[in-house]
Amino acid sequence: MSGRRTFFPSEAEDAALEDINTVFWQALVDHIDSDYAGTPIGTMVDVGCHRGGFLYRAAAHWQCDHVFGIEPLEAARTIAERRLEMAGIGAMLLPPESWNLIPRNAADLVVGQEVLYLIEDLEAFFAHVARVLRPRRRAYFTLGSHTDNPLWPEWSAILRGMGVVAHDRAPLEIMRMGEAAGLRPAVRPLRRDGWIIHAPLQARFPVPNVAALCDHHYRHKLLFRFEAS
Repeated sequence: MSGRRTFFPSEAEDAALEDINTVFWQALVDHIDSDYAGTPIGTMVDVGCHRGGFLYRAAAHWQCDHVFGIEPLEAARTIAERRLEMAGIGAMLLPPESWNLIPRNAADLVVGQEVLYLIEDLEAFFAHVARVLRPRRRAYFTLGSHTDNPLWPEWSAILRGMGVVAHDRAPLEIMRMGEAAGLRPAVRPLRRDGWIIHAPLQARFPVPNVAALCDHHYRHKLLFRFEAS
């Protein structure tokens, strides 16, 4: 993955991710706001931050003092770094092998969106998350790309056809690995309502019918929460 310039085959598809994901980003922010109930978020880590779209918005929303972005694509890290610098947001953009540059107990919040199926060693990943989180702070990971989602077999084949190494992850397996790292796991659907934006002629990942589309958004798009002790 680190040798690629883009996640999808074209720059245009990568750039379009921000518009596509806006509804998911807002749902994530709303859940975190509800959980944290006014508790300041001074430092956050965004795993798989791509071009910094969510990191930029979240840092402004929570008025973070400093943010870290973990991203394997060097070209995407560069775009994110410039974007955050121009906004005056203190940031450090890192490749996945540089988790050790984030100090222990430095983060009030860790987030990651649709990244868990891309990580080969989830045990090591959750060890990193547990190390950087402050006591009683939380990590949130959204994921629809998992084995409980009936769309996953077809979608994973599409991803592998793009040259993406996609791992089959079961939600309970993810929760067990977080628990083994000393974190307290919880899960819920990410969304409960709202419009589903879907352009069938342009969609890279097809759905067979509207019922499957609704199930993906409202049942199978999950939000995992892991709390540090």
